[in-house]
Amino acid sequence: MKIALPRGDRRTAMIAAIVVGALGITAAVAGVGVSSAGPRLADVGAWLQSSARGSVVHANGLSGQVDGRIDHVARPGRDLDVVQHGATVLLVDRAAGTVSRIDPGRLTVARTREFPVARLQIVVAGDAAYAVDPEGTVQRVDPVTLAAVGAPVALPGPLGRAAADGGGTLWVPVPATGHVVPIRDGVKGAAVPVGAPGDPLSLTVAGGVPVVVDARAARAVSIGADGTRTRFTLPDAVTATGRSGVLSPATVEGSTVPVLVPGPDGLLLLLDSASGQIAQTKLSQAAADPAALGVPQALGARAYIPDTGAGRLIVWDSAANGFAEPIQVTTREGDLEVSVRDGLLWANDGAGDGAVVVDPEGRERRVRKDDPDVPGPARTSRPEPAPGTASAGDGGAPTSSEPTGSPPPRPEPGPHSTRTRGAAPPEASPTPTRDREPPPDQPGAPGSVSVRSGPGRIDVAFAPSASGDVRRYTLEVSPAGGEVTPAAVAGDGPFRFTVAGGDCAKEYTVVVVARWKGGEVRSEPSGAARPCVAPAAPANFQAEPKNHGADLSWSAPENAGGADVTYALSGAASKDGIAGTSVSVEGLKNAHKHTFTLKARNAAGDGQATASATADLAYPRHAYRNAGKTDALVRPGPGKDGEIGRIPKGRHRPLTVICQIKGPSVTDAESGETSDVWNRIEWNGGVGYLSDTLMKTPRGAFPAAPLFQCDD
Repeated sequence: MKIALPRGDRRTAMIAAIVVGALGITAAVAGVGVSSAGPRLADVGAWLQSSARGSVVHANGLSGQVDGRIDHVARPGRDLDVVQHGATVLLVDRAAGTVSRIDPGRLTVARTREFPVARLQIVVAGDAAYAVDPEGTVQRVDPVTLAAVGAPVALPGPLGRAAADGGGTLWVPVPATGHVVPIRDGVKGAAVPVGAPGDPLSLTVAGGVPVVVDARAARAVSIGADGTRTRFTLPDAVTATGRSGVLSPATVEGSTVPVLVPGPDGLLLLLDSASGQIAQTKLSQAAADPAALGVPQALGARAYIPDTGAGRLIVWDSAANGFAEPIQVTTREGDLEVSVRDGLLWANDGAGDGAVVVDPEGRERRVRKDDPDVPGPARTSRPEPAPGTASAGDGGAPTSSEPTGSPPPRPEPGPHSTRTRGAAPPEASPTPTRDREPPPDQPGAPGSVSVRSGPGRIDVAFAPSASGDVRRYTLEVSPAGGEVTPAAVAGDGPFRFTVAGGDCAKEYTVVVVARWKGGEVRSEPSGAARPCVAPAAPANFQAEPKNHGADLSWSAPENAGGADVTYALSGAASKDGIAGTSVSVEGLKNAHKHTFTLKARNAAGDGQATASATADLAYPRHAYRNAGKTDALVRPGPGKDGEIGRIPKGRHRPLTVICQIKGPSVTDAESGETSDVWNRIEWNGGVGYLSDTLMKTPRGAFPAAPLFQCDD
């Protein structure tokens, strides 16, 4: 699955890729964003912290060069976070609750404020900033003065990681109630239910749209601008994470949300919140220790997963359906900060000096955070290299990702650490055993097996065996079901299968089998996928009006793929679990318009879009003649009093009947018919009423079809 480019910032990513490829040398020679009044900081760049040195640097995103530094922003070894949004740059000491505003033009710390909050989170949303106390308080803050603005918003704690959408709204997960709460301009909005109380919630704003993963329910929910919720069913393996939940980034620029399911497989899910497709692969194929994997990010067609045990990024290329060469960020072991800004991915070793910037095509440039020749508050901008001169991180000799000085050592894990990497005690050496060596022409196991849900199918891609002479590859599906095409793949590819059919309510795993002259070699089982996606909007939705109701009909969504689909009706009438493609609605008021909304649902989730139809219950007017057996007295209302006109006996004329209404009973002297039905008719530019005994209207019911009852 190609990871979708940004909805709201697609142009930025494309421009960044073009600029990096075509203007990288120009940026190194001429600089970007030159200011005559201060340091020359690039317009396309990012601030990176080095907690070991207590400093922050600004790096040029096009060249990787560091063009600004501020030292002594914090004591060495502090847990720092850099928050940047437009011209706003804030440095957060998460443990101490200290927030400092950086002045990029002067390369100084302009203001500092103490927040008495541990594990403080700062989020910038439009022109506002918010200080989020995970214990249950959200305070709007002026991003310039850092002063509180308005009263704080109290929420049931503990709170999840918050994020801002593209419209300036802050979204805060509240696991205690199973809701996410929008806050705009410091004012709390209506909470949106996304899970059961107590469920672990992980929020990602994807292309400006909030997407919440409920790990306990194995479900993701996206929230549209109109508040419409779309549910996606995730693989059952997600539930195994327990209360810790899954790992996903706070924001991604496109519609694809990368989700890491912690566990021995290191399962990576790529949920396209626009199409409902879910691709997945096991990172255990590329990571020695899946437990050391961090929060994934997505840029272009690639997902980047921090491997904290190896100081690198594992790269999954969804376009190539395989792992690309990993990107080494540092030789240290520890957490890596990975973020996307202006169409570029940044990976930073906050405890060391390693950092890289990656463009949408996967090209990396190293960042030397420890470069001593960098402008600072008391330094002048260094001259850019002359054309043709190689520079570190810009195509020249590779630079070390280790700091040049001697920063304080990384603190040892405390007693509550979940993972330690100290030396293990010596163990007794086991008696050596001689393993049987495989034949030299035996192929290795197929690798990089990935599965992607599609409408009525599962798409399978894999990497061929690394060695040996493979005659063909076959696919085994568990549980049995569906039709595999092709039946076999030649040894030279293409390395893809499709499993068509199957049951949308079931999950299927696959194994790729490499067959050679000496037997077979099997891949590891894939992740579990469903042969379906959340359905699109129902097609051809129509509402046929009738008296006090409407007959609704539609066609199945175009991507239903043969899966069992049910429908939920809302609007003028509500009904859930509709199994067919039609339903009749009663109890509507005539002479009004009634709008219906229809959403499809299957085992993969709710529809990503809805269909709407309107039934106009305006009175259907029809012409009928009067009976003519007696004088027809036209009344001003449905009763025997008053007279506004008369049709003499024996004279017939067409009369337009608007609707029918009940009134006093009338017995016709000539025919002996008795009726309490009155017809509202058009009369001399207005309306009048005639007893049904005086009209040749349909009989047998009230109202008599095709006429409607008068409701006004």
